[in-house]
Amino acid sequence: MAKDFKTLIRMRKWALDDKRRELGEMQGVLNNLLTEKDALEKAVIEEQRVAAENPELAGFAYGSFASAVIAERAALVKRISDQEAKIDAFRDEVADAFKAVKTAEIAERNRVEAERVEEDRKEQAELDEIGARSATRDDGLI
Repeated sequence: MAKDFKTLIRMRKWALDDKRRELGEMQGVLNNLLTEKDALEKAVIEEQRVAAENPELAGFAYGSFASAVIAERAALVKRISDQEAKIDAFRDEVADAFKAVKTAEIAERNRVEAERVEEDRKEQAELDEIGARSATRDDGLI
């Protein structure tokens, strides 16, 4: 029985580690999207600077660039929002896995404590029996 709890705890810890690893990967995807959005914003600022320096040359190209940036920004914001929602939902799964580990650990701790109490009770019963026998011998009853 003791081995069963230890195996259960180990399996639940592995599951928790896998979930944490997956959450880390999801967070990495989100970080990449945020980095991509920052790069896009920097590109817009640079393009605006170039357009301000050469208004007659940039006038034709900047309009289509701005339209593409608006579409790309909207797509990135949507992907970021979706990824954040996915991460929030997955955090609940990680919390559930953590709860499962703690539940198994508490059950094991309670089992060990119950075993210890039972051993102490048996030992006390033996000592009481020895004491009772010793007392009857001292009184001359045996």
